Amino acid sequence: MYGYSREEAIGQISSELLQTRYPASGESAYEEVVGTGLWSGQLIQRRKDGTEVHVDGRWVLDAEARTIVEVNREITEQVELAERFQLLVENIKDYAIFLLDPGGRISSWNDGAVRINGYSADEVVGRHLSIFYTPEDIAEGRPQRNLAEAAKNGQVTDEGWRVRKDGSRYFASVVLTAFRDSAGNLRGFAKVTQDVTARQEERRRLLELERSKSTFLNLVAHELRSPLTVLRGYLSLFRDLDEDGRRALEARSLPALEAKTQEMSRLVDQMVEVARLEEGSLRMQSDRFDLGTVTEQSVEVTRALDDPIHRIVFEPFAQELNVIGDDDRVRIILGNLLSNAMKFSPTGGDITVTVDRVVGFGQVTVADQGVGIKLENQIKLFNRYTRFERDDLQHVPGTGMGLYLSRELARRQGGELRLLWSGPGGSAFALQVPLAEA
Repeated sequence: MYGYSREEAIGQISSELLQTRYPASGESAYEEVVGTGLWSGQLIQRRKDGTEVHVDGRWVLDAEARTIVEVNREITEQVELAERFQLLVENIKDYAIFLLDPGGRISSWNDGAVRINGYSADEVVGRHLSIFYTPEDIAEGRPQRNLAEAAKNGQVTDEGWRVRKDGSRYFASVVLTAFRDSAGNLRGFAKVTQDVTARQEERRRLLELERSKSTFLNLVAHELRSPLTVLRGYLSLFRDLDEDGRRALEARSLPALEAKTQEMSRLVDQMVEVARLEEGSLRMQSDRFDLGTVTEQSVEVTRALDDPIHRIVFEPFAQELNVIGDDDRVRIILGNLLSNAMKFSPTGGDITVTVDRVVGFGQVTVADQGVGIKLENQIKLFNRYTRFERDDLQHVPGTGMGLYLSRELARRQGGELRLLWSGPGGSAFALQVPLAEA
């Protein structure tokens, strides 16, 4: 173990030959073994070749022979492994890894714990682990319950909200492990904590999306049922009429049939576009076109619905306004804005469509004289599948995906769709499409 031969060692003072370093001092170790007959502890010694060796020493006094028997077992590998492990733990940044005494008080603290919880080691060592729990969990006794379960079963896993030094909360995934000595006595706990807030938020987002999709499917079924009912009703009337009656009914019903067909077509187009968006297969065209012409055509399509209570006022740009984008998707956006303007001004009024030029963009503004949007709802206006419940709008159809889809289509062309203003007197939305170079 040391490299010395018997001849080199006999007669030497062992502590000088091996350059022994004691936990306290050599004198105290010898005093203890002489006084009690036994001493044990870890030593650092040096081999003949100069390398250090860690040993676990047990010294026994033989009083009759007036000798001390030293039994030294090498533990260099274990000590180095423990040091490397401690270094590893201290430098892990993504996990808070620390030790607790049997009462749940913190006895060690790594860099990951500093990063996640915000406390330095000086601020936290000696304090109870309950400082990381929310007031609600403390009131319910959750910290003590986790310690008791880990002590009983050896380990406990837990997930929940925890509190940082600055008072902010994060969602934690925790493993608490009890460790015992060879006699089975509880020596403390090891706790490993990971900040999984992002994962929890994603889980919450997916659950919310699932609920939204279920609501959306119900709305779509309802929205399709209404125009289909109208179509079936008129078809049944045609079946029972003679030729003159059919011509009269045709003149009377054609606008309604066209409106309902267009309504279903727009709904199906929206569903297809949203599906492409969410599966990542949406492909946008990048063509040069006159925004004024496309807007005027969209206005004429809406006017053809023959809505008696709304008047669409079109204010064109004075000259050609060339932009770069996908003109079919621009028509979808304008169709959604015009449809919303009519639906959300149920008592009628003017819908003003203005084409203008702003810095870097061609802009179309659609303003109505409707009920407006409550301030608390404006922040969620462009969320997918969002509909706001209002007593005065219960009869208004819609799936809640028109504005979400419209803004996504605008942004994927390098443009934007935003709410300019809204109040009891109506709302105004602005679509911007990038200008083409001259």
